[in-house]
Amino acid sequence: MLQAARELIIEHGHEQVTLKDICERSGVSNGSVFHHFGSKEGIIRELFAEERGAYLHAVQQAIMAYEGDPCEAFGAGTKAAMHYQAKHPVRYERLIAEFSDSEWLRQNVDVWLSVASEEEQPVIEWAAKHFASGELPIMPPAFYQAASMGPTELLSRAHRQGRLAVEIEALGDELAEFVSSGLKGLREKQRKK
Repeated sequence: MLQAARELIIEHGHEQVTLKDICERSGVSNGSVFHHFGSKEGIIRELFAEERGAYLHAVQQAIMAYEGDPCEAFGAGTKAAMHYQAKHPVRYERLIAEFSDSEWLRQNVDVWLSVASEEEQPVIEWAAKHFASGELPIMPPAFYQAASMGPTELLSRAHRQGRLAVEIEALGDELAEFVSSGLKGLREKQRKK
């Protein structure tokens, strides 16, 4: 069911896919869908959680695996976000980007918060020693997420709209440097206080 729903949503977008479409593609009955997921909405919640979780996990792994300046680790996370989007452009658009700032996400914020918390917590724990040593500027976790992933998501949108003349991954090093330099600047500012 999930694979059929994923394929249909990638092909048509979540609003255009019906429960009937999912049942026909997967060969399961409405009863099976209701038994396992409750509704089409339950399927969409599951798919969003899986895809957003995989995306955030790729970013988390890049940050935590980076050896060197922890500010640059967040640049590595930015680059990982760009790589994920470049590698899976349609999946990213249909299963993540279309939900960003949507009414669906506002009504299902619990799914987003659960996924984000699961993937952010290891990064927060990793960052704690760097906060204590002064190697990372003290800012809220949401700031770090916005700083490292927000620019990639905006560039990805510009690319999908045809407003970016190069592939987004071609800008990975520059955007990673932008994020790293910004965090280093904040670190220096906090050290001077």
